[in-house]
Amino acid sequence: DLICLKKCDMSIEEMKEYLELCLEGASSIPKRQEMLTEKKSALLKSIEELNASVAYIDWKQEFYGDVLSGKREYVSNLIRIEE
Repeated sequence: DLICLKKCDMSIEEMKEYLELCLEGASSIPKRQEMLTEKKSALLKSIEELNASVAYIDWKQEFYGDVLSGKREYVSNLIRIEE
């Protein structure tokens, strides 16, 4: 179970707290559910952020492909060209 919790991005401190709650028995189930709900929300937010990063990389790769194939002129926001 600890390996699964680690894969869920729980810290050592969170895993210790979760384990202590497990040892308390069924009375701690609501608190464990709350911990898991909070962890799930954080993981879903991370997934959204990662998906946005992957989408940016896909866009950038397409942009570079268009530049290399001559479909688009190269423009960089990082290089300032004085007129």
